[in-house]
Amino acid sequence: MRRIVERRKLLITGCGRSGTFYAAEVWRSLGLDIRHERPVTPHGSMGKDGAASWFMAVDDPNPPFGPSAAEYRFDFTLQIVRHPLKVIASIAQFILQHGYASPVYIEHHAPETQLSFEERLLEPKEQLILRAARYWYHWNSLAQAKADETLQVEQLIPALPQLCASLGVEYKPGVADKISKDTNARWQYIREDPWIVEWMEIEALDRDLSEKIRDLASSYGYLGIKKQTVVLRKMVDGE
Repeated sequence: MRRIVERRKLLITGCGRSGTFYAAEVWRSLGLDIRHERPVTPHGSMGKDGAASWFMAVDDPNPPFGPSAAEYRFDFTLQIVRHPLKVIASIAQFILQHGYASPVYIEHHAPETQLSFEERLLEPKEQLILRAARYWYHWNSLAQAKADETLQVEQLIPALPQLCASLGVEYKPGVADKISKDTNARWQYIREDPWIVEWMEIEALDRDLSEKIRDLASSYGYLGIKKQTVVLRKMVDGE
């Protein structure tokens, strides 16, 4: 029997810990029923206007949480991105260290994130950082291939008038400004102080990967990353 695919207005996706929950709340403030993948009411299911879910960067019929992208088509798909060092630190500490089903899901769809035998001899935190760095690069690549537009989470509010026009949604000036930039689900699951990851750590673990991450981040508008890392590389090499 042919599967019925439903249509929705908006999908927000990207890497986990990049601001998908915040983005969902921004659109909800404008009147759209956009729900996040987190399994807490009113979220955990598809809204009548769409969803925000990093799991939906791929069309898997059984994501760990929330609806499956395979069951829907969207008028517009927005990829939300965030500075790689912030995401990598959060993914390593939160998703990979405490995520249970999520790491398995990541490895299934981005097998490049798996560690080699030699890499499994690294210190536990180094393993988490390396896997998280690979995730940022490969998962953003998957999301970008699906997206109609890629946007820094920091630029979501300034971009709302144009996005609303594209979606046929009424723009309400100032309404979304009331959504806290700290809106996220982290503190409901983990109480540890946030980790801080520096470029030098990623460079030491995988120089080629570090270069790919910087290139991709630069293409997303995070300027200055490549220049900053040249200095760090000189420090690592003792120049």
